Amino acid sequence: MRFVAARPARPDPIFWMRRRSNLPAAQHVAQVARLMDANLRSKLPAQWVPALDIIMPLKPSVAAIGADWISWNLTRVDAMRAFEHAHKDILHWAVGDAEVRERARRCARTVDDLLNGHPLPMSLQEKLDTVLDYCERLGVDRPAAKTPEGLIGRAVSEQWWRRALRRKVGRVVEHAAIKLAVVHKRNGGYASDETCRRRAEQKKRNADLLAHVKMRNEAGQVYSLAELAALTTSNRDIRRGELMTRLRGCEEFADANGHHGLFLTLTCPSRFHAVLSGGKSRWAKPTRNAKYEGATPREAQQWLCSMWAKARAKMARRGVVAYGFRVAEPHHDGCTHWHALLWFHTPEQAQEAQDIIRGYWLSDAGDEPGAARNRCDFKHMERGGAAGYVAKYVSKNIGAEDGGDAGVSQHTDTVDGVEQIMDTREFKGWQRVDAWASTWGIRQFQPIGQPSVTVWREMRRVTKDQIDSAQLRLDFGDAAAVKAWWACHKQGLIQASWERYVRAQGGMCRKRQDWMLRTAVRVTEGATNCYGETIERKRVVGVETRAGYWLVSRRQAWTSCAGEAAQEKAEREALGRPWTRFNNCTARLTREPLRQLMRGDKPWPMPFDTAEILPLEPTRPARAGTRPPTTPPEAPVNVIHGERTTFRMPDPGIAAAAALIRQAEARPALPAAPAAPAEPPRRAIDDPTSPESAALIARVKASLPRLRALAAAGH
Repeated sequence: MRFVAARPARPDPIFWMRRRSNLPAAQHVAQVARLMDANLRSKLPAQWVPALDIIMPLKPSVAAIGADWISWNLTRVDAMRAFEHAHKDILHWAVGDAEVRERARRCARTVDDLLNGHPLPMSLQEKLDTVLDYCERLGVDRPAAKTPEGLIGRAVSEQWWRRALRRKVGRVVEHAAIKLAVVHKRNGGYASDETCRRRAEQKKRNADLLAHVKMRNEAGQVYSLAELAALTTSNRDIRRGELMTRLRGCEEFADANGHHGLFLTLTCPSRFHAVLSGGKSRWAKPTRNAKYEGATPREAQQWLCSMWAKARAKMARRGVVAYGFRVAEPHHDGCTHWHALLWFHTPEQAQEAQDIIRGYWLSDAGDEPGAARNRCDFKHMERGGAAGYVAKYVSKNIGAEDGGDAGVSQHTDTVDGVEQIMDTREFKGWQRVDAWASTWGIRQFQPIGQPSVTVWREMRRVTKDQIDSAQLRLDFGDAAAVKAWWACHKQGLIQASWERYVRAQGGMCRKRQDWMLRTAVRVTEGATNCYGETIERKRVVGVETRAGYWLVSRRQAWTSCAGEAAQEKAEREALGRPWTRFNNCTARLTREPLRQLMRGDKPWPMPFDTAEILPLEPTRPARAGTRPPTTPPEAPVNVIHGERTTFRMPDPGIAAAAALIRQAEARPALPAAPAAPAEPPRRAIDDPTSPESAALIARVKASLPRLRALAAAGH
C-alpha cells in the first residue's frame, strides 16, 4: 500500500522565513510581518501610505480578529506578498535615478560578459538569443534596431540601458500607483507625485547639461545649447504660439470654403478606468472601479488609436475626408481620452462621420451602463469660433516657459459635469499632464489632414534671394514656393498665415506625394552611428519643389568648444553674420559646387523630367498619304549666372526689329512717292502693317519693362 501525503491548499506564507528562532510561533510570525511591512513602507512613495493602510492595516481591532493574532499576521503577510506579485515586484523597481544608473552599468557589463566571456565562439544567432532572453527576463523592451549588429551594440551600451531602465522604472511605479487608486482628483490627478518628481528631476538634468555645453559657429559666436534650444519649439511659448497659428489657419481655411466643423470627445470603456469620480459633487469621494482590469494609460491610447484607424479607413472608403487637430488628455485617474476638432466639406459628411465613429466606439462593450451617453460626445460647430474649443486644451496642457499658466487662471477639468481644480499639492496641472505624457509616451497634439509643418519651418529659414531666383521658374512649379515663402513670413503689419501656406501647398486632405512642396533631404551613405551600424544619414537642408529644385535653408556649421567662456550679446553681434556653405552663399553657388551640394553624385535633372509633366509618347510610323505628327520643340534651358532656368531670353533679332520699329515711329511722315516697279513678295514679318507684325510689336512693348528690370538687377 502506498501512502500519498496531502498537499495544503495554499503554501505556507512564511516558508522563506524559516530559520532558527527561540520565539514562539505567534511572535515569530508577528516579527516577520512587522519586518516586511517596514521594508515595504520605507521603499515606496509616501503618497501611497493611505492605500497601504487599507491593504495591510497596522492596528486592527481585537473584536475584528477575535484575539487570533497569528491568523491576522499571516493574513498581512499574504496581502503583502500578493501586493508585490500584483505590482510586478514593485520593491525591486521603486528606486532612485542613482540606482538606475548603477543598474544600467551592471546590465551592460553582464551582457558583454555573456557574449564575449564564453569559452567557445558564439554565432550571431546565439548572441541574438542571449540578448533577447536577457531583456525578456528583466521585462525590458527589446532594442529597436535594423540589423543584428545594431541590436547587440545597443545591448552592451550603458546609455541605452539607462534609457530603457528609466522608462521601465517610471512605468512600473506609476502603474502600481494607478492600480492602488492613488491617482485621482483628490490627490492631484493625472499622475502621482512620484512621477511628477521624476519628470522634474529629468528636466533639471537636461537643463544643466544644455547650460554647460558650449557651441561655436563659423563667425566665432559662442552659445550654450540652452540658449539655442530656447529659440526652437522646445520653448513652451514658441510651441504654444505655433499651435495657435496653425489652429487659426485651419479655421480661416474652413470659413473661407464653407466647411462644417465637428468637435468630438472620445473616451475608453469602463475597464480602462481605475477610479470612479464618486458622484456629481465637488466634494464627492473617489472610489475604486470594480470593472478595472489593470490596463495602463498607454494601452488605453492604443485602443483609441485602433478604433480611430478603423473609423478613418471606413470614412475613406465612403469618400469622407476631414482635417483638423486631435488632443490627447488624461482623465483624473490617468486614463486617456481624446478631444478632436475636425472640419468636413458638408454637414452631411459630418453626420456620416459621426455615425461611423459612434459605431466603432460602441462596438467594444457598448452595452455597459452609460456607454451610449458617455463614450462619444459630438458638437456641431454652426456659429463659428470652433478653434476656441481646442485652444483651451492647448493652453492649459502646455503651460508657459517661465512656469506660469499661460494666461489660464487655474487648470480645471470637468469630472461628471463638475469643474475640478487640478492645481493641487506642489505641482500644477500642466506639469502633471507633461509628466503623464512623458511617462507613457503619448503624443498630445496631432494634426490631421494638414501639410507638413517641417516645410513651414524650413521655409522660414529660406533667404529671399532664392525666392527672387525662383520667380524665373514659375512655369516649373516654383509658384507654390514663392506663395508659401510669402505666407510663412511677416510682412509689415501682415502676419504669417497658415491658411495661405495651406493654399500654396494645394489645400487640405491630400496625399503626401501630392503636396506642392516637401523637405529637401541630403543623404550621406556609409555613415556609422554610435552602435556600429552602417546607415544612411539623412539631414533636412531645405525645401524641394515639385520640379526638383532645392531652396536651401539658412544654416550654420557648429563645433563644440568646451571650456570657453560664454559671450555677451553685444560681443556676438559685433562678430557679424557667418558666410559659409550652409548660409546665404548656398543660393549663389554655381555649376559644379551647386550640383555637388544639391544633387551629390547625381547629375542635373533633365528638363521636363518631373512628376508633373509626363514624357512624350513614342511616335508611330506614318501611314501612306498621311501627314506625320509634329513633335513640340523642347524648351531651351538657359544658364543665367549659374542658375539653370527655362526663362526665355529675348531674341536679338526681335530686339533689333523693335529698335527699327521705334525709329520708324519717330521719323516724320514723308510725301507720297510715285509708284515703283513691282518687288518680290515680302514675308508677313517684314510688313509693318500685317497682323503678325502688330502682334510682335505689342509683345515686345509688353516685355520691355521686365527686360529693363532684369538688366538693372544684373541678369
